[in-house]
Amino acid sequence: MENIDFLHVLIAVVSLVLLAVPGYVLVKCKLLKKGAAEAFSTLVLYGCQPMLMIMGFQKTAYDPKIGLNMLIVAGLAFLVHFVMIGLVYLIIRNKDNDKKKNVARFASVFGNCGYMGLPFLQMLFSGTTHIGEILIYTSVVIAVFNLLTWSIGIFMITGDRKDISVKKALLNPTIIGVAVGMILFFAVKTPIATALPDGTVGHAILSKLMQSINFLAETVTPLAMVVVGIKLADVKIKDLFLDKWAYITAVLKLIVMSVLSMLVVAFLPVSSTIKFAIFFTLSMPSATNTVMFSVQFGGDGDSASVMVLLSTIFSIVTIPLTYLAFTGIFGVAI
Repeated sequence: MENIDFLHVLIAVVSLVLLAVPGYVLVKCKLLKKGAAEAFSTLVLYGCQPMLMIMGFQKTAYDPKIGLNMLIVAGLAFLVHFVMIGLVYLIIRNKDNDKKKNVARFASVFGNCGYMGLPFLQMLFSGTTHIGEILIYTSVVIAVFNLLTWSIGIFMITGDRKDISVKKALLNPTIIGVAVGMILFFAVKTPIATALPDGTVGHAILSKLMQSINFLAETVTPLAMVVVGIKLADVKIKDLFLDKWAYITAVLKLIVMSVLSMLVVAFLPVSSTIKFAIFFTLSMPSATNTVMFSVQFGGDGDSASVMVLLSTIFSIVTIPLTYLAFTGIFGVAI
């Protein structure tokens, strides 16, 4: 399996989470002021993540099989999310529209597939022959995630259908980045940097342009984790480890949804790249969008921060262990 084993997964998760340390330290040293997390989040969402989506489609040449597989991945991502939403509504009853329970529902379903999942897979599969396909399929899952969070997700936070915005679901920066990436992928059929003959002026221009876009794309990983560190510095340790809903959310997101993802893809006659893209992206901890949506739409922002941070901490253990189960019990390998 191209040297990707339990230890490599563990190292990748730990390496990613350690990137949160600078944000935590800078806040504790009072070198970052209140509001820094929101500023970094805006930069990542509007400036960097769309570039990451575009570059996700620039790692491999067009193949008709990849086009078909993208549809399969989208269908599987929708299926897992819808099943998980149903389970969460059965487990977390909320007749009184309690804000904390609403946030718990959202955090139990929607994972950090964009800010953490794609960078994690990029780090884990770097140097393998499957990196191009993995990043494309992960970008498709992220597109599904954004469509659902800006529609059903907002409803889960507020309990009010009036807050659902089809326009925002279709025109948010990540979806636009995926759309641009797909258009280039299907139209050019080869990475833009290699579209023109080597040695020509056009090739030099395209290479430098894509290099600039890639520079922005690669900032998503450190900046997103810095945001996590900043949020961690604002949470009291007591609140982080004594909130029962944070534990319930962590179990649902990190264990139940991971197992659900395994069961959905393990026995299907699809490529292992599809299986790993679905499994890893949907096994990520609760999405940072949980906090941003809670603040924006009147949810319980403090509880959201605790839930996201606790699940992120626990994911250091759960992602490698569930991966071990995925490959050991179900025998899935690349």
